[in-house]
Amino acid sequence: MKQFSRRSAFLLAAMAPAIAVSRPAALTGEAEVALLALGHRFDAVAAQLDHAIEHGLDTDWDTLYEFGCVHDEIVAARATTMEGLCVKARVACWARLGDLDAGEQCTAEDRVALSMIRDLIRLYHPHLERPGALRKLVEDIEQNARRS
Repeated sequence: MKQFSRRSAFLLAAMAPAIAVSRPAALTGEAEVALLALGHRFDAVAAQLDHAIEHGLDTDWDTLYEFGCVHDEIVAARATTMEGLCVKARVACWARLGDLDAGEQCTAEDRVALSMIRDLIRLYHPHLERPGALRKLVEDIEQNARRS
């Protein structure tokens, strides 16, 4: 059996990170490219909805329909790269207003799923996380109900 020289071992060690990073990109298939495109569409439609909510504007049914379709396609798609998993994590994060803390009623599997989503968001999109946002929304709704 042929032994590695120090030079070969050093070259292999130096190239390993580049090989590991380039490999998933090379394996990205059409389904993953479609998922990434859906992620861009989701971001655009979610931004439209957020803008309408912030400014008290009405949202047309076509936008809501598109949002539902894009959401359903993302949920049904299979992610095979970190980028694809991040698309799914961003959708879940948006749906929870950026609040990725598990509530008291969460089951064990809900806590694990939220933990994975939180990890992905914190690694790749930390600006999206908004701890306590759901609790604040509930408090605001309760206060408005008391006023009425």
